Amino acid sequence: MTTTIKPAGRTLAEFQPLKPAEQELLEACRQGTVARISDKRPEAANDNNIVRAAFLRFLALGGDEQTPVHEHGVQLLGAWVEGVLDMWAASVPSDLAILDCHFDITPVFLGAKIAGTLNLSGCQIPGLNGDRLACNGGLFLHQGFAATGEVRLLGAQIGGDLDCSSAKFDGKENDYALWADGVMVKGCVFLNKGCTATGEVRLLGAQIGGNLDCSGAEFDDKDGNALSADGAVIKGSVFLNKDTDKGADKNFTATGEVRLLGARIDGDFDCSCAKFDGKNNKALSAEGMMVAGTFFFRNLVEPVNGVSLASSHVGRLADDAGSWGKWLHLDGFTYDSIASGAPTDAVTRLAWLDKQYQPHSGLNGNGADFKPQPWRQLAKVLREMGHAENARQVAIAFEHRLRKANLIGQMPKHWGKLNSWFYRNISRGGHWLFWVFTGYGYRPLRLLAWIFGVWMFCGMLYWYVALAGVFAPSNPLVFQNLAYDVCKPGHVTPAQQGKAASAAPPTIQGAGNWYLCEKLPEEYSGFSPLAYSLDVILPLVDLQQETSWSPLIQTPKNVWYQELAAFDLKHLTRLVLWFEILFGWVSSLLLVAVVSGLTKRREE
Repeated sequence: MTTTIKPAGRTLAEFQPLKPAEQELLEACRQGTVARISDKRPEAANDNNIVRAAFLRFLALGGDEQTPVHEHGVQLLGAWVEGVLDMWAASVPSDLAILDCHFDITPVFLGAKIAGTLNLSGCQIPGLNGDRLACNGGLFLHQGFAATGEVRLLGAQIGGDLDCSSAKFDGKENDYALWADGVMVKGCVFLNKGCTATGEVRLLGAQIGGNLDCSGAEFDDKDGNALSADGAVIKGSVFLNKDTDKGADKNFTATGEVRLLGARIDGDFDCSCAKFDGKNNKALSAEGMMVAGTFFFRNLVEPVNGVSLASSHVGRLADDAGSWGKWLHLDGFTYDSIASGAPTDAVTRLAWLDKQYQPHSGLNGNGADFKPQPWRQLAKVLREMGHAENARQVAIAFEHRLRKANLIGQMPKHWGKLNSWFYRNISRGGHWLFWVFTGYGYRPLRLLAWIFGVWMFCGMLYWYVALAGVFAPSNPLVFQNLAYDVCKPGHVTPAQQGKAASAAPPTIQGAGNWYLCEKLPEEYSGFSPLAYSLDVILPLVDLQQETSWSPLIQTPKNVWYQELAAFDLKHLTRLVLWFEILFGWVSSLLLVAVVSGLTKRREE
């Protein structure tokens, strides 16, 4: 007869005599019931509550021929587990439930394969090594679970939920509280309901089929990262908010940096009512994060300094003004819309942009690090949502900030200092005029108001100087015709020559003033000050005023300073005329630019 040799720890005989708690556990495993050693977790070992870890392993692996384990698996409650529960590379054929037990040495589940669920709820352990653990069901570390050392689940595969609600993780000095890089969870990850962690909760590259729920949790890693989930893929939502379940009403609190760099969230990302106490000006780092749903960042306990959303994208932004602190990084942050209840007025949103890291906002006057994208993104979203006026205010403020950041008129260094100085100042002057006349193209009616004002002002001036005899016909057939000498300025009437009043011809109305002279033939275009001003200011319009009339200008003096001293009403009229001509051309070009610019913005 051949005797089968088994590995150590695989026969009941090796554990004889059994301790009282072990005897009870053995019978429960045969019956498929719970071995209730105590109704609560033991605080100390005694003769009646000790279960050797090796014996527990023996049963978890299915026992032997003489002591088969029921399909319900091992169910142990309230025991003191003595020694190392070494499940390295073990295959557990059914559920393993070790509840409210105390482990005196860190259990090892490295590479273990469990056909059902692994339930360590309520247990206190010195740590856990569960790298590459594979559970067909869920992994439960909740309902008072406490670890006084690092819990490792690197590369673990969990077929259900990873439930750590109300658990307490204490990574001790220089250790992680929960280290689960690359973990794959088909269900949800629960770190909620008052779950606490001293040390970093690390989920780099995790793949979660449901939600990552940290509502009401308290993560504390004063010198580093409170929560790291860089590169994580979450098919559900992420909750770093208040836990209101059954009146718990606890806020999520993070002491240290919360990181979600490059994370992908298919649902919402909710930070409502949370408290972030970042370190080194970093509280929430989410560069490159993608959120398909809504990003909730409102009603926070206090303003959060050091939030980085650079190059990230969210479907909707639901925030409030009081939740954002200083040192924001928003370059590349995009959002499809602003959610209902969130501010859409330009004043509040511009104040939000000014909370960026100062070199990025341009407030320090140095444009080298100025980031224009957040301004353009905000204006674009407001315009698409129908808040046209607020979008215009943001766009105008952006142009102002470009000037403040000294970004108008920048040229390559090889141009030389003098050329660059001229170009910069000319550009800044043109940019300023663009603001004065059209509000950078966003206030087109302002240009019409300027045109109307210049037209009326110049028209009134032309009216005044025309009464003073400054204007005359420009057609030589009229101006040089002797029949109209009486209309020329300086004409002397017979009465003025001293002749007898009885011999004087009838008085001619407007004698000596072309504008008022009644001798001017009616078929010649009469001078109209307002029409003349309109003809000058509209360069492409011909009202037959500018071609028919012009101001009379005296012959210049032969000495330049005498010419300056001879400034009179005629010289003033010529200067005003030149100004109006130039203004007409500039305003016409600006009007074309504004119209084309508005069309382009609508297309964008």
